[in-house]
Amino acid sequence: MHCAIDVGHGYVKAVSATGKRTLFPSWIAPIPEGPQMGRFDRQDVVTVNDGAYWVGNAARHYATSLFSHDKATDPLTLALTWIAADQVMDSDRIVQLGVGLPLSWYGSQKDALATALTGSVTVGSQTLVVEQVQVFPQAVAALVSIANFPITGLIGLVDIGYRTVDYLIAQVNEGVPRPLPTTAGTYPGGVHVAYQAMARTVEKDWHVHFEPHELVQRPTVTVHGQPMGLDPYRNSALQTLAEDLARHLAIYWDGVQEKLDALYLAGGGAQDLQAYWPDWPGLTVLPQSQWANAQGYLRLL
Repeated sequence: MHCAIDVGHGYVKAVSATGKRTLFPSWIAPIPEGPQMGRFDRQDVVTVNDGAYWVGNAARHYATSLFSHDKATDPLTLALTWIAADQVMDSDRIVQLGVGLPLSWYGSQKDALATALTGSVTVGSQTLVVEQVQVFPQAVAALVSIANFPITGLIGLVDIGYRTVDYLIAQVNEGVPRPLPTTAGTYPGGVHVAYQAMARTVEKDWHVHFEPHELVQRPTVTVHGQPMGLDPYRNSALQTLAEDLARHLAIYWDGVQEKLDALYLAGGGAQDLQAYWPDWPGLTVLPQSQWANAQGYLRLL
């Protein structure tokens, strides 16, 4: 069975050829040491081979977001991939996986990641057989997920993730896009940069430390028993990120950006940053933008 999995630094997204989907935060933590809690000891525990983990929201208080540059050697990234595959499996436990890497990491890591994910793994009480793994470049996969292109012309795509932002320009001829390698790259400043800035400012103002991932998609946090609003902090941090990224693209796409017929935003951060680029002509957020890479992997399998 074909299955596409996008293990982002913010969220894990998986979709199978049968249409089953799963989405959860990219938080995973080995079960910590501590006093026994009776029947709550093993609540929400997921086992992978010999390891026992809390995953997603269950790991909120113990995990930090994944930041490994080398996904093939990161056991937590591999475990999240197998767990996501298990969640979208049906009775057929043999799977062909499609996964991805940021553009700047793709060439050096794709073979090692495919090898690391291939083989038999036990998730829970069942065996999952990963028969084949294909690794695709992010942003290119998001490009493939687009249903309707201009018949001809230049299109740009910016894939805004939690840790990285991939970008490229493609020439479209008769509805078929051809990416231009000299316009493609990875900006090492996804939306986590905004949440890092938020966490620093919140700690300065309220004298309480929060990890950046604790502030994601939360309108308020509790400080000394009182709800405190995060919107002003979030708006300021996202504005700064949007300005920095716009300057980077203006330099990297100098002389080409002005000629674009359309500009698409993909990734989990697309909705966050769209509002801060009101003057960009032809700007469109892809439908289900958070799923763009996973949908592209599935099409490419």
